Formats: sequence, C-alpha cells, structure tokens
Amino acid sequence: MRELLEKITKETSAYLRELSGREGLDKVIGTHGDDTTKVVDRLAEDFILENLKKEDLRITVVTEETGFIERSGSEYVAVIDPLDGSTNYLNGITWAGVSIALFKRDGSPVAGAVSEIFSGRTYSYDQERAYVDGRIFTGISNPRTRIVLSYFDRSRLREAMGILSAIEGGYKTRNLGSASLDMLLTCTGRAYLFFDIRNKLRNVDIASSSNFCKKVSINPMSLEGKSIDINLEGVTTIKSVVVSPDSSLLRRIFSGLRALPS
Repeated sequence: MRELLEKITKETSAYLRELSGREGLDKVIGTHGDDTTKVVDRLAEDFILENLKKEDLRITVVTEETGFIERSGSEYVAVIDPLDGSTNYLNGITWAGVSIALFKRDGSPVAGAVSEIFSGRTYSYDQERAYVDGRIFTGISNPRTRIVLSYFDRSRLREAMGILSAIEGGYKTRNLGSASLDMLLTCTGRAYLFFDIRNKLRNVDIASSSNFCKKVSINPMSLEGKSIDINLEGVTTIKSVVVSPDSSLLRRIFSGLRALPS
C-alpha cells in the first residue's frame, strides 16, 4: 500500500510539473470554507482520484477540494491534499507538495506518502516504518539547523512570543508556505521547530506528514499539549500544531504557555 501511494503522489507531482506555468491554472472555480478552489487544484484532485479508482480497493475519500466522498462498504479512508502550497506553485516558488494518507475505518493509520512537486523527493510510511525516497528513515538524534518555521497572525502574537521565547540560544525564522513539507523538514532534522497557530490548518494539510513524524517518534501536538488527531468524516480545521524533535523544547513551550495570563 505504501508503494502504491508513493507511486500516485510521484505521478501527480510529475503531472503538476508539466502543467506549471500554463495560463488559466489560477482561475477560481469554487469555494470551500474560507478558501478557494482553482483550476490547478481540481486538476490535481481529479488526477489522484482517477488513479485511485484504477486500484481494486474500497476507499472513502476526504479531499481538500470536494470534501467527503463516501463509498459504500469501504475498508479504508484516504485523506488527500492534491496541492499543498498552491500559492507557491502558481507563482513559481518551488516549495509545494502532494499528500495522501490512508487509514482504516477505525482511524488507525495504514500508509501514506508526500511528494515534493519540483524536486520529486518522496516521504512515505507504512504501519512500521518511515521512508525517504523509498529508503528506510530511522529518525534523527539532533536537528542539523536552528531554523524555526513559524505561522501566526496578529491575534496570536502573545502565544507566538511564548513559543519563541522558549528556544534557548539563537535561531533563524522562515515561512515557506507548505505546511506538510515544513513539518517534514522538521521531522527529518532540517528544521528545529514548526508551529502553525492561525486556526487555518486543515486535517488534509497534515494527515500524511503528521503520521510520518510519528513513525520517527516525533509527535505533533496542539498548543494545549495534546496529540493531533485526524478527522476522517470531512475536511476540518486544526487550530494549532507544534512540532520539534527536541522534547525539552516542547516541555518549555507548554510550560510557558500555561503560565501566560488569561
């Protein structure tokens, strides 16, 4: 199953690379919640759904653009983000990805894959291990950088400063524009901390990347210090997520946030 999902995400990335730069991809053709569906989003989603249909699997789908697609008697639920980082993609910024996470109907993860569209690098997992470009990834002992990937707005400035003040020593901040890939940077040791506290993330954005992180013993948490659960009944909002391989940093963050005046 892992190899199948890796194959579909890679093929979708290749398809999107071919489309890149064409006129009309940014045309808005629908809305969902506070977001819009553009031509490229629908093309990517249709490409993934068509490839899943070719497999003899009973799959219900939760996908960013269409929402919940029930299949009677389904054994699995696929949570799909056909294009994470669409603004980057449409503006020639080469940091965007394709994500598919597969669960049993009881919510237990089965397999998943994320593909970087422009580099072709893939991250995947099964029920036992994580993989990068098809090779087993056993995790990291220490992050290689002190890069912080931070997403917050003015209304959450107090919490953001509480998080950042928990970091001991110097660091550099970046805002790269693809939550799934940013999380994977952190869980493979190329960033020190990722957090998004804007109340804008959705389950489809981070379903696959969060399960990859868990396979290497890095658990994405909410601002309240609770593990992130992925809803399988539709596209839902995840108010906050904090990820770091440094468990002592996470303890300082949650301790400091609890101490903030209400």
